[in-house]
Amino acid sequence: MEPITYDITNVLFLALVGLYLVLLGMILAYVYFDAEQRGLNGLVITLLTFFSGTIAGALAWLLLRPKLKPQPIPVKK
Repeated sequence: MEPITYDITNVLFLALVGLYLVLLGMILAYVYFDAEQRGLNGLVITLLTFFSGTIAGALAWLLLRPKLKPQPIPVKK
């Protein structure tokens, strides 16, 4: 049997694709939870971010997102 050899370009390519997918998931998860926290439909905002180009869409979301509404803090007596 011959030993298995891996071409370094294939390994680097797969590592970069994996890193891209992890970062993509993290960005989209942040946009989803941020939209939900601000009272908007997170799925719609996430899909708009994804289909408008993830980096451009995330930057647009960060610039155009609504202000966070302050939540009242309950006080125990």
